[in-house]
Amino acid sequence: HDFPNTSIFNSKETNRRQAIGTSLHRDKPASKKMLSTYSLPRRLSPLAMAMANNVMAHTSKPRLSFALGQNKNNASITTLSSSRMHFSHSTFPPRGINSTDLYNYHQKNMRCRRFSTSNVSHDPPSSTTDERSHHGRLPKDFLSTLRSLHPDLKISTNYYDLESHGHGESYHPSAPPDAVIYPKNENEIVDILRLCCRQVVDDITTITNKNTEAGDGITTVEVVSVIPYGAGTSLEGHLCFLHSGNGSDIDEIVDIPTSLFNNPGNDISDKFQKVRVKRKGGISIDMSFFQSIGEVASGDLFVKVGAGVTRNSLNAALRHTGMQFMVDPGADCTIGGMVACGASGTAAVKYGTMRENVLALRAVIPPTIVSSDIEISERNRPLVVQCGTNALKSSAGYDLPALLTGSEGTLGIITEVTLRLHPIPSNVVAASCAFDDLHSAAEAVAMIRMMGVPVSRCELLDEASVRAFNHSLYLGHGDSNKATESKSRNQQLSLQLQPMEVKPMLFLEFAGHSETSVMEDLAAAQSICMDYDGRNFAFASDEETRQALWAARHRLYYSAIALRSQDGDDGGATSRSTLVTDACVPLSCFADVVTATANDVKEFGVIGPCFGHAGDGNFHCILPMLENDSVEYKEKVSQVNANLIERAMSVGGTCTGEHGVGYGKKKYLECMYGTGGIAIMGAIKKALDPWNMMNPGKILDLKAISNLPL
Repeated sequence: HDFPNTSIFNSKETNRRQAIGTSLHRDKPASKKMLSTYSLPRRLSPLAMAMANNVMAHTSKPRLSFALGQNKNNASITTLSSSRMHFSHSTFPPRGINSTDLYNYHQKNMRCRRFSTSNVSHDPPSSTTDERSHHGRLPKDFLSTLRSLHPDLKISTNYYDLESHGHGESYHPSAPPDAVIYPKNENEIVDILRLCCRQVVDDITTITNKNTEAGDGITTVEVVSVIPYGAGTSLEGHLCFLHSGNGSDIDEIVDIPTSLFNNPGNDISDKFQKVRVKRKGGISIDMSFFQSIGEVASGDLFVKVGAGVTRNSLNAALRHTGMQFMVDPGADCTIGGMVACGASGTAAVKYGTMRENVLALRAVIPPTIVSSDIEISERNRPLVVQCGTNALKSSAGYDLPALLTGSEGTLGIITEVTLRLHPIPSNVVAASCAFDDLHSAAEAVAMIRMMGVPVSRCELLDEASVRAFNHSLYLGHGDSNKATESKSRNQQLSLQLQPMEVKPMLFLEFAGHSETSVMEDLAAAQSICMDYDGRNFAFASDEETRQALWAARHRLYYSAIALRSQDGDDGGATSRSTLVTDACVPLSCFADVVTATANDVKEFGVIGPCFGHAGDGNFHCILPMLENDSVEYKEKVSQVNANLIERAMSVGGTCTGEHGVGYGKKKYLECMYGTGGIAIMGAIKKALDPWNMMNPGKILDLKAISNLPL
């Protein structure tokens, strides 16, 4: 979400606001000098609001500062260090405000973009302590025991930290944890997970009699839900705490093998006994301290990195080696999060997804043997597992790295990843081509792939996507037909951007070791595009022109959201109110499915640019919504998404190509894999996490699979 400090703002309205500065520096708060350097208007342009709101809402670093000055009559500066607040462009907090009043002001005048209400309590933080009443759902001694074991362990119950760890970049409502814990090593994670599943102490000595706490002879086990956290950029509700309670305990009576108890009593045969499972809140495990980046030995094509390292920081550290990590999902995700969600992106057509680029990983698997906090033994310790090797291929045993890739935090916590690297290409050429219709453009892509032309990236945009890009060039400049105003706008940007013809567009990139080979590939692709009535084929090799040529694709996400950023005084849509679809189909069906989806958008009368990583059959719709949209409009958006997924599955495709399942798409898994496939997944989940501690309610519904054959 990096962007120039001033270029996105509507300079025509600067005279409406006095002495307001903005600082988006991740490493230090805004200084007075910074605040006096830049001028921020009272009302940001819609595109600026969309970008600024997303920066504030989804930056993974909690030290991001956003300083807002007061008007001329109230000249003080209020600096807010919270990382996740969405600001309305027309309201600013008064000076001298304390934390509790700030929360109340925030609730009244600033927009928390939740698309529907949840049952989670949103109590304001206390001005005298960092403990939030909401964390009372945790076992009473949970945090104190953890602090006694690891005095230096960072634990936060700050309201805004909790809110920021309860959602990703999606329309799913926020459901925050009760505490955010920042471990620095695997040993701390081991102790955290061990404390998250404990037998109630009063039951330990009475497991074989009827004198348990409830008086019914059923042993009580307290389970704290755990969700690993990377950068918070997931899109299917992965970070929402669904099974952590709403202020009261959630009791489940389940049959558990007696062997899963550390102190099973006299009868240790493999029998089942009834156990009362109490859900006692949830914790977020923030992996931001896992920042190790190993050395790349000469001749090797791999690197070991900590799960908290982001994609951009990794490639910056690798630049001197001539190697690069090529999986590019767009957002600056953490490596651990990319593995957990099975991410891919624009470069997957050549370099593959995370599944092809993970050679090995380390993870902490939750304990299967339950005990009390006073019992520490090897039987109830979570496992630290090493999966895979440094070799570029292996056929030894089960493919455990592949099992954990795409597991979405439901099987364990990934701590370290060994990644496949690729040489940075010495010659890169970008190209674009317009088509009269979307179907022809998609057919051209299929032919390029069938002819074996080695494209590095292959992106397809429909007419609505191009229209969104053109619209973004004119935001805040009145009539969108005035090219002179576009030129004035472009002078503020580093790239000389021009409006594009509103036609379906194909964007290509070619990379190789020699200019000759790259140009041969380019010529082959151009010939195929011309066969499918492509026109205005343009290409460039220098960095600046390549960026300008691909600008419509690079800016598409924010441009699509900004299409609805002028629909009201509240600032319009943000990513927290936008549904981003995701499906993948065989290339032979790509043209028909993506065309049908674009037609759905038109017929339903919703706003939703369609685009895709066309080279591998993956495509998306960006469907921005507003909080005040009618129920009918929201139902139409949902229907577009449902039709897209059903259409993809009907031709043998998948309901998600790269975003993952979360809880937003788990209802489609049985349609894809059948009862047998779901039963196998359930058996794996129960074997590794029998207490359903890790990210419960995601991918699978354990209650639904409890009666299946496995």
